[in-house]
Amino acid sequence: MKFSLLYPAPHEGDIDIYEEREENDVLYDLSIDRAISAICPDHRRTDYFLSVLRKPLVSHEDIVYRQHLLGDFIEYRELYDELKLIFMRYDKIKSDWVELRSNAYPSGSTSNSEALLDYTFSSLKVTAIFPHTIISFFEAIYDTLEKFNISSEALKKMREFCRDMINNNSLNEIAYISALFQYHMPEDYDFSVLCVLDSTLRLVECELSDISEKKKKNNAIMRLFDLKKKNGEDGSGVVSTGPDAVDNARFILTEALYHIDAALTAVTNNVYEIFYGLSRELMFYEVALKYAEYITELGIPLCVPAIRPCEDDIISARGLRDLLLASQGKNVGEIIPNDVCFGSGDRGVLIRGNNNTGKTTYLRSIGIAQIFAQAGLPVCAESAELSIRSAVYTHFSSAEEDFKEGDTSGRFEGEVKQMAHIMNMVKPYSLVLLNETFQTTAYAEGSVGIYNIISAFGRINTKYIFVTHLLKLFDMCAGGSVRLMETMGTLDTTETADEKVKYVISDIKTG
Repeated sequence: MKFSLLYPAPHEGDIDIYEEREENDVLYDLSIDRAISAICPDHRRTDYFLSVLRKPLVSHEDIVYRQHLLGDFIEYRELYDELKLIFMRYDKIKSDWVELRSNAYPSGSTSNSEALLDYTFSSLKVTAIFPHTIISFFEAIYDTLEKFNISSEALKKMREFCRDMINNNSLNEIAYISALFQYHMPEDYDFSVLCVLDSTLRLVECELSDISEKKKKNNAIMRLFDLKKKNGEDGSGVVSTGPDAVDNARFILTEALYHIDAALTAVTNNVYEIFYGLSRELMFYEVALKYAEYITELGIPLCVPAIRPCEDDIISARGLRDLLLASQGKNVGEIIPNDVCFGSGDRGVLIRGNNNTGKTTYLRSIGIAQIFAQAGLPVCAESAELSIRSAVYTHFSSAEEDFKEGDTSGRFEGEVKQMAHIMNMVKPYSLVLLNETFQTTAYAEGSVGIYNIISAFGRINTKYIFVTHLLKLFDMCAGGSVRLMETMGTLDTTETADEKVKYVISDIKTG
């Protein structure tokens, strides 16, 4: 068993759904990397957060798992802080253990029985520290979780597990056995070892069968073979020892102690792995908390989106705002909200309008909302309802910097390659976001080419949203299942000193 704060079950999802898209990057196109870096300048945490976003969840259970866990952290920030400290210390246990074990190596040779016994016991003393240490962390985690009225499945399950481990008799027995070696030396005990011999009287197995604290000063090594003085018939004292008995006893005791060391190491490793790595996963929630706090301070509404099955094919949001603009410090009054409502009947959406009227912002805000929703994060909207997407693909011409100014042929060729790549990768219930693709006027076939592409998207049940200046497309798609929209300007009279025009996206009126 291994706990994760990102996934409710063992996760095979290290496959990046964008891993083969070398031509561009969804997070780059949507400017998510820029926005998050502005909110959290710590590159290490930001990079990890973005790496999680690149693996969007496609299970309702997984998404809700994260939503509820982040909800607990938002409600109880001190809970996050305490768990972060605990798991940072927990993840250091292994490195501390390795360092101490390396220091247990003897400076000289271990060829003689006494040195080998001392080394083995020193290693065992180091190993014995960690079972008790790990149990103390179970207690710390349980005590922390017990202080808060947590509601997430993840933290409830963790609290229950820690309680069970604290009361686990087997684990407590291991801690007891470890304590026997932690503060003592071989000469402090009497050992009994069970030896197994083969038919030629060769030693094939030995196991420590009893250990007791020495009560009188006698040789612990002699006690191993029960080599004590026995009275003969004549009353004389007889000692049944040979010249190599002590060395043999030491080697046998060393072997028995080595098995104890190996067993404790294996148990400790298995138990330790249960919570190992959680401090790294908490970095995702740390950036998520910074994001939530930052947006809230700006007065921008933040909501937990309702997650719908992919078959419902819904993109719906009220008062959706753009994260990039928010990351630039613009407050709720400076960012124009948009309502979005695309259903299963809208196989595609075409959006037109003049430059600088908010088309790209609108497209970007939809993409960010979808990516964040499938990462279990809240979105910048008053309310939202989003279907799970099998994948999200983007092509933003305005985001590209790989073509020289005026090199329209190079740009067009590059765009064709990228669109061909998306066509090879796209699957049912994907979402494709296109911004000014094939916008060059040097190729009259641009409208026809993109029409064939978006028609193919419709046939494989993939929704697309396309911001374009290819106006011929609107005539070609009119009357079908494609939603036709444009930016409309309205006078913003809330500005007392300087009236401004604000642009919203609305359906094109026909007839």
